[in-house]
Amino acid sequence: MVNNWLSIIVFTICFAAIYSAVIQSNHHQHKNVQRRSWNEAIKLAKDFVAQLSLEEKCNMTAGVPGPCAGTVYPVSRLNFHGMCFQDSPSGVGDGVQFATAFAPGIQIAATWDRDLFYRRAVAIGKEFRGKGVHFALGPMMNIDRNALHGRNWEGFGADPYLSGENSFFYVQGIQDQGVVATAKHYICNEQETNRFYGLSDNLLTTGEINSQGYSANLDDKTIHEIYLWPFAASVAAGAGSIMCSYNQVNGTQACQNDKTLNGLLKGELGFQGNVMSDWGATKTGVPSALGGLDIEMPGGDNFLGFSLVQAVKSGSISEERINDMIVRVIAPYYLLGQDQDFPTLDLDRDATEDNYRINREIGTAGIILLKNTNNVLPFTVTQDKYYSVFGSAAGQFNDGLGPWGSDEGFNGALYQGGGSGYVRPTYGIDPLTSLLIRARESHIQIQYVTNQNDYNAINNSFNVRGFQNAKCLVFVNAWSTEGRDRYNLHAFNDGDKLVQTVASRCTNTIVIVNSVSQLNIEAWIDHPNVVGVVWSGLPGSEYGPAIVDVLFGDYNPGGKLVFTLARNDSDFGTNITESYNSNYTEGVFLDYRHFDKNNITPRFAFGYGLSYTTFLFSQLDISKVSNSKQSAYRQRRIRPYSNMRTAKLYQPVYDVTFTVTNTGKRDGSEVPQLYLGFPGEAEQPPKVLRGFERVYLAAGESKQVTLTLTQKDISYWNVVNQKWTTAPGTYNFWIATSADKNDVKLQGSFNI
Repeated sequence: MVNNWLSIIVFTICFAAIYSAVIQSNHHQHKNVQRRSWNEAIKLAKDFVAQLSLEEKCNMTAGVPGPCAGTVYPVSRLNFHGMCFQDSPSGVGDGVQFATAFAPGIQIAATWDRDLFYRRAVAIGKEFRGKGVHFALGPMMNIDRNALHGRNWEGFGADPYLSGENSFFYVQGIQDQGVVATAKHYICNEQETNRFYGLSDNLLTTGEINSQGYSANLDDKTIHEIYLWPFAASVAAGAGSIMCSYNQVNGTQACQNDKTLNGLLKGELGFQGNVMSDWGATKTGVPSALGGLDIEMPGGDNFLGFSLVQAVKSGSISEERINDMIVRVIAPYYLLGQDQDFPTLDLDRDATEDNYRINREIGTAGIILLKNTNNVLPFTVTQDKYYSVFGSAAGQFNDGLGPWGSDEGFNGALYQGGGSGYVRPTYGIDPLTSLLIRARESHIQIQYVTNQNDYNAINNSFNVRGFQNAKCLVFVNAWSTEGRDRYNLHAFNDGDKLVQTVASRCTNTIVIVNSVSQLNIEAWIDHPNVVGVVWSGLPGSEYGPAIVDVLFGDYNPGGKLVFTLARNDSDFGTNITESYNSNYTEGVFLDYRHFDKNNITPRFAFGYGLSYTTFLFSQLDISKVSNSKQSAYRQRRIRPYSNMRTAKLYQPVYDVTFTVTNTGKRDGSEVPQLYLGFPGEAEQPPKVLRGFERVYLAAGESKQVTLTLTQKDISYWNVVNQKWTTAPGTYNFWIATSADKNDVKLQGSFNI
């Protein structure tokens, strides 16, 4: 223990020496933000708490009514005006005016671009700060365990490493603007079905539903290596808050779970911020506070708050624990300098600035090219003069920008999914509008049928003079929302039938898939006339310009799948449970890990995506990281508010270096992915993702790429010793462009 703490102190001193350089080089930091270390913030928070009465302290453990989704009790006599908590991970939500509907988590993850991860979060953070919001309720990092999960679109896909990198840079981008990031939903909240069940005894008299959630049941290795991984990355980045979830974990409610909150989060990870409940996820009072919950949201149910005064007086809970709760609640306020010149609260203030630019860049970068027979894409406007557009998903909704209407009948382009993560857009540009503008600019001819149930109009369109050999663009979509899971993995509005109908008449059919997450595309993917498939995903409110840029070659697609697309729904190996127990019996064998273990051939592998150009990989080398390189690596990732407790785990140990060359005639990007195979002792899947980099190259250009493996990357969770352990033996690694073994470009090994 002494040696471990000595290492932490040494790391802290080393990191402190580079703080100022990092801050000065970070031009994305908001100019009015004064960031402190956790030690400084905690001291200020303790000084604040020392001035509070017991009643004031207890009041601050629960939300109070206010204009925000959640509000912390103000203490006017100490010039503390309270704090505002607001959704969502993809922009300022809860129906406010003048907010950018950013491309959501599933889209930014598909860019595989850390720079974009960070820049998106910076823009989101600026909007929260501009409206005077103290806590942003994001990132959302629940793993895409079940393809039908209604909230997959908010998260970062099916892999913990990719989710962890997204979470890390989201936290930094938000908190560099002086806004507290709230990592959610902790933990194992991978379905919406039965997230509430059971009625309180007071239902008839109070109208309140005090329900429990289903129990996610899993082992220690699985929770560490899959579901805790991205939360650990958020804590390492310095997240000020963690939101506990509705479900139970191994039979105990997540918001009063001593093992996950006090044991894993505050103990093992050294988390120093606060644990807040999801809205209505608190089920008890004192047991929740003792179990690790620090603040209950939105308040008003008498579990925490003023009711704790009597609990302290009766000895049910100590005042020391109350003090700890409030220190944790208020420390992030000081950590990010919110006590100095923080904007006043106005949720409808326009803080969007020119964020449409970064939103368009993200939306476009996350678009994935899945199929491109005979290089039908990109279109050449000097030769391809006629275009037929089909599908309601190409245009706007009949009743506005939002996805209102029946579950299976959404009749417009999707910018985001639904629920608390949804951001009311100030505008949305649909694909059809952008296509018509391109027709004006490029002198091409377009016809369209957006009523995809009008098959007479669809069939008649093929007889229109000039359009017999047109390029046919078929837009399909699939939507989901918080509160319920998807019914199936098929496109809405009989989208499969629409594609089949068009493909039966048009030899150049290109399908654009506007989906929240996985989709079953087997009904038409092998049709010989379906020559192109573009996975547009959820590109945010700049959807139209983004997809048109890709179709016409103004942007060379480089996005990659963040989940596997299966040939059969059953191939995923997991599904939504209808019972009150969700048993994670697959363990660590999730998504591509499951496909590898069971030798299942997917339709499109995790990490897959095509380009309009070609790439060559060469000159592979692996070397141990020198002390100077370790320092440079840490400097790029450190902030004053970073958590130092687990610094040693994130120490870089190996550099894998190789060269990528753009051998084609177009500028473009590729995403080299590093997959690692462990010695047998580690009991790992055949391979796991442990590195990636999006590389942008001009035609003919070469770049040397270095992917860094940290100590944690080469370790497994040892359930006996209860620590991350490096297994002795041979580690194999593959540099690939997807998880498909046929996409391996280079391979090597090293011994430990």
